[in-house]
Amino acid sequence: MRDFVTLQLNGETRNIRGVSPTRTLLEYLRETERLKGTKEGCAEGDCGSCTVVVGEAVNGDVRYRAVNSCIQFFGMLEGKAVLTVEHLKAPDGRLHPIQQAMVDEHGSQCGFCTPGFITAMYAAYLSGDVMDTNSAADLLAGNLCRCASYGPIAAAVATAKGYPAPDWEDTRLEANRQWLLDHADGETVDFSADGQRFLSPGTLYALAECYAENPDAVLVSGATDVGLWVTKAHRKLGTIIHLGRVTELQRIKRNGDTLSIGAGVTYTDALETIAELFPDFGEMTRRIGAVQVRNAGTIGGNIVTGSPIGDTPPALISLSATLVLRKGNNTRRLPIEDFFIDYGKQDRAPGEFLQAIEIPLPGPGERLACYKVSKRFDQDITAVCGCFDINVEGGKVLAARIAFGGMAAIPKRARAVEAALEGNPWTAETVETARAAFTDDFTPITDMRASAAYRLETARNLLCRYFAESKRPLSETRLVGRGAELAGRRRESSFNIQAGTNDGVDGGIRDARRHDSGHKHVAGEAVFVDDIPTPVDALAVHIAMSERAHARIIGMDLSAVKAAPGVVSVIASNDIPGINDISPAMGDDPLFADGLVEFAGQSLFAVAAESIEAARAAAALAKVDYEDLPAIVTVDEAMATESLLEAPYVMARGDTGRAIEAAPHKLKGRIYVGGQEHFYLEGQAALAVPGEDGDITVYCSTQHPSEIQHTVAKVLGLANNSVTVEVRRMGGGFGGKESNGNLPAATAAIIARLTGHAAKVRYDRDQDIIITGKRHDFRIDYRVGFDNDGCIQGIEFDQAARCGMSFDLSVPICDRAMFHADNAYYLPNVRITSYRCKTNTVSNTAFRGFGGPQGMIGIERVIDEIAHYLGKDPLEVRRTNFYDPKDAVGERSVTPYDMTVEDCVIDDIVSELRGSADYDRRRDEIRSWNRTSDNLKRGIALTPVKFGISFTLTFLNQAGALVHVYNDGSIHLNHGGTEMGQGLFIKVAQVVAEAFQVDIERVKISATNTGKVPNTSATAASSGSDLNGMAADDACRKIKARLKEFAAERWQTAPDEVRFLPGRILVGAEEISFDDLVGEAYRARVQLSATGFYATPKISWDKQQAKGRPFYYFAYGAAVTEAAIDTLTGENRLLRVDILHDLGKSLNPAIDLGQIEGGFIQGAGWLTTEELWWDDKGQLKTHAPSTYKIPTLGDRAPDMRINIWSRGENSEQTIYRSKAVGEPPLMLGISSLMALSDAVAAVGEYERYPHLDAPATPECILAAVNRVRRQPETVA
Repeated sequence: MRDFVTLQLNGETRNIRGVSPTRTLLEYLRETERLKGTKEGCAEGDCGSCTVVVGEAVNGDVRYRAVNSCIQFFGMLEGKAVLTVEHLKAPDGRLHPIQQAMVDEHGSQCGFCTPGFITAMYAAYLSGDVMDTNSAADLLAGNLCRCASYGPIAAAVATAKGYPAPDWEDTRLEANRQWLLDHADGETVDFSADGQRFLSPGTLYALAECYAENPDAVLVSGATDVGLWVTKAHRKLGTIIHLGRVTELQRIKRNGDTLSIGAGVTYTDALETIAELFPDFGEMTRRIGAVQVRNAGTIGGNIVTGSPIGDTPPALISLSATLVLRKGNNTRRLPIEDFFIDYGKQDRAPGEFLQAIEIPLPGPGERLACYKVSKRFDQDITAVCGCFDINVEGGKVLAARIAFGGMAAIPKRARAVEAALEGNPWTAETVETARAAFTDDFTPITDMRASAAYRLETARNLLCRYFAESKRPLSETRLVGRGAELAGRRRESSFNIQAGTNDGVDGGIRDARRHDSGHKHVAGEAVFVDDIPTPVDALAVHIAMSERAHARIIGMDLSAVKAAPGVVSVIASNDIPGINDISPAMGDDPLFADGLVEFAGQSLFAVAAESIEAARAAAALAKVDYEDLPAIVTVDEAMATESLLEAPYVMARGDTGRAIEAAPHKLKGRIYVGGQEHFYLEGQAALAVPGEDGDITVYCSTQHPSEIQHTVAKVLGLANNSVTVEVRRMGGGFGGKESNGNLPAATAAIIARLTGHAAKVRYDRDQDIIITGKRHDFRIDYRVGFDNDGCIQGIEFDQAARCGMSFDLSVPICDRAMFHADNAYYLPNVRITSYRCKTNTVSNTAFRGFGGPQGMIGIERVIDEIAHYLGKDPLEVRRTNFYDPKDAVGERSVTPYDMTVEDCVIDDIVSELRGSADYDRRRDEIRSWNRTSDNLKRGIALTPVKFGISFTLTFLNQAGALVHVYNDGSIHLNHGGTEMGQGLFIKVAQVVAEAFQVDIERVKISATNTGKVPNTSATAASSGSDLNGMAADDACRKIKARLKEFAAERWQTAPDEVRFLPGRILVGAEEISFDDLVGEAYRARVQLSATGFYATPKISWDKQQAKGRPFYYFAYGAAVTEAAIDTLTGENRLLRVDILHDLGKSLNPAIDLGQIEGGFIQGAGWLTTEELWWDDKGQLKTHAPSTYKIPTLGDRAPDMRINIWSRGENSEQTIYRSKAVGEPPLMLGISSLMALSDAVAAVGEYERYPHLDAPATPECILAAVNRVRRQPETVA
């Protein structure tokens, strides 16, 4: 017996004592080994950022698998080898083929998730798995990328396999192999620390003995469930017994007519056998978690957890499986359905454990069907899981075993349904009778995954599906896989990366240059805020949040918090040196609640301690007394009670009411559009370091360093010049790090100021989602009048937005929703009324598109409904209403806010896309297909985007830059923009390289710093390249002018005879290298440093009159999306996407294509899988990746074709005539909602409009299907 853990880490042996048994591998890697490449994105094994490769000896050989280090307890690594992203490179720094492929294919954007993708790919590489674009969705289903440029990532999977094998790897792997074989023993490991004990027996006998002696111990195998008890619930586990080294529990064998699966068999190891015997069960097993989860999680663990939403138990119940339970040397067998007694209670005696599962082998003609219904196809927890094993002979049901998950407090048989089937003819009438029996078996609940009504209806419909599948092929009755089969293609992509016109400068404009941090991303070397080495005395800070949505604070006793071990400081509202406000503008958002809480999650106080564990434990000791007040949570409640932040704002033109009444046709309706969580993979983080004279330096993950500077100064009572804010990069932002960073930065700064210690605040994933603002959800009411062609005569919109408890940025967001209520359409008579609703929810904030997407949704719904009403193709109605590019001086080119659309190219783009996407033929083919398909329906839609570029608050449209040319010719660049994955830094560096005609390697860009470039605007509104590129170019022009003047004087020629060419300067007939000229200029005392500045011209906005030119120009694009739905469950897939987008003259096509794809996928996710759900107490329940579902690689359409419009050129004088790309592509995702709506309409043969709300989850789609089936059309 050993009292230490032995493992190998990146080829080096570690013998470790004294580590807490529940310390995770991720914590050990980052905190002890300082291996910062492995990231924490969720602490529950659902995002993949923490993925590492684990090698172990198995049956005399070695295997490598990807696992989630965030939920692997340290002791579970006994005798194993751990490989992190830092291990892949060659000793001389060369990248591994996996890493190089990711760089070459432009697969990283923000880079936070990239190390996890690299290690997941590396595990597949070592295992010899199939690696191509088609298999990528399986291999990487457990890795989330919010930047969502999944196409290049999938391409990297295929590319890596084609690169030569690394010449340094064989030696490493052989050393690993020998070490693993040498350390494969069965000796029990027994160690204690932190008041907990860890036992890891190596044999079944030793396990039985250990458990008999410690019957209250927690058994853990893969820790995919128990791990969350520690990382989420922060529980101490007492004694832990690890089952992962008991080889007898890991055996699969056939005994006669029975299959025996050991309780410790992982899903990965069981999959091949299960798929061979029970194909449907195998397919469902492939959807349990993802590769990392299946590599660690065990079938036995899924059973003994007893979860009502576990996927394995329903299948095993249907298969009449038996459990083999063991206590000491005694075993007993129990039918699996009898094992589950009640929620959290199973038939298992103290000291008894599950040894094996025995499953009867299938008989001739037996067919088990397994159906898993969830919001997202991959890595999602079941809403309803139904498993059916029905024996039909001679047209009669002889026997039926049906079981469900998600329908009761336990996995449960549908005995009443079975009874209604058995002995009766296998007919539709019998099935209908059995459907009625479901209420005798189940009374499901409503939660964040599905409503009770949806669960019951879906369960009934799954029986209908099983019946249909007994008559027809599966491909006609359900959405098979991720949709590639229905799309008729393997997973593929096409990208049109323009070659550009660069003629010699390596990395100048138009060059498809790789991201400047790409090499760092793939090697795990990119430093984010939580990776910055902290001073040894730095404090960890935890912010305590309110559990009430609306309440007065009667009392808050923090005495126990202050006295807790490890606590150094506790601060609340009365400890703030300056002003208790962190709002971006309106002074209505307190840092800490002061007598009143207005949403569940509002900050109450902060604890600074020696460790985050100590801070968190201390915060739990607070005693807070509340007096509850009525809470307003939804938009409907706010509108009913007239709870508004300010008076309604109106934008109008013409006599709308008269125009609607005079129109030949009229419609009215309402659409609900949900909010959206940013889900940047790097959570909010801030490190504050005190300095001399009371100064503070803050390292923060923020899009707006100057706002952080001002906020910190305000709460500390300092001048702005006492605070310096620096940010090198963010792990995603999307608007969520514009104002949301104020709270952690201000808190850390106060702690640092009061204690003299550096202080760090880093939200965990749950806290980040609960405490930060989201995209505003909207209720949009509309009334429209139109003619026989669908041309709009008059339209009214009432836009009601859930703003939350304070203003934040809601005013400009709601304003922009109004600006984009026209999208690409001329509205002659229009009235838009905006209601900014005050609710007892978190204050909503900026999100990519900044209100524009919600505004566009309204008009796209109207256009779609008009077309349906008239029986026309929606595309024709769209084109009928487009702004007229030939009417540049007439009224059909003027927006509702009196801005002339001077460069409208939308009809050109749409016409080109219509042809390249084969829209007309496909639409006809889809309608024909729908007529012969009963259950599955397909839809198609082409939608445009016209998006205004500029901050609508005019003064924000300014930027500064600082350029130094050193005397060796190297260049240092700094500007006010921030890098969050959008490629801003590389683009601005390309501008500088182009200006001086030097290779881009000569340009170094450094962290954004308020001490270098002051008074910056947020990197937002898609303006980063426009503003900062022009400011940098301005600085370059100043230095070039000095160099030209110097050269002209030095060589006695005119300044206009001095020309900058690639790598050299031509001075008249003389030629000199750039480096030599700079050296001479330096010696001649020429200033080689300059600041640059840019202010966007032509823009103005008069809010009182609701008129002006708020935008410098418009960006355009269009998308065609084809989608499919299952009309029995509402499940859906995107099948094909064609995009044509206008970037003007793209500065970097590779970067921009990634932005287009990522924007589309993020927009499609908002409108399909991403649902925010509050309970009746006003508490947000979708605050983790297990409950909030952003798209995975598998949600990307299997056929996706993205092109940059080749004729694009900005008519305005932007930087090299380029156009913004950050936000506009998100609204291309609106086509996915319209395509799904088209599919729903097919259910009623296009006679009734679906009125599909967003997000179009399976439940929302099924509700729309039912409306189309049952309800008549309503017309105003």
